[in-house]
Amino acid sequence: MDCPRCTVEMTEIPGDDGSMHRCSDCGGLWVDVADLNRILLHANLPALSGIGGFVNPDEMAGQCPACHVELVVVEGGEKRSLHYDTCESCGGIWLEGPDDDVEVPETMDWKGAAADIVGFYKAFRKK
Repeated sequence: MDCPRCTVEMTEIPGDDGSMHRCSDCGGLWVDVADLNRILLHANLPALSGIGGFVNPDEMAGQCPACHVELVVVEGGEKRSLHYDTCESCGGIWLEGPDDDVEVPETMDWKGAAADIVGFYKAFRKK
């Protein structure tokens, strides 16, 4: 599975109930919506459908690494300062890696990736 930003092969991060994929170049994460909802619910957050957000139809987001259709940008957080990308076909979710001034760790385990996801969606829910 290729990164929708860098077009390099992403590394699989296996978990007990599923898997995620991570780009070692940009640090972005690709997660199936079912796995994402499981992570959110275990962190006492609502499922993705309950988090909200605003679709930005003018933003180009790249192609889904799973089914190669255009990704849709969903904005949220304080003043819509955060965004994630989603595939309307397979439901996969793409989260950008850290800012350019933050070094991307070479490897990441499921627990670390899940913690990053929970932190992102906690900030994303703020209005």
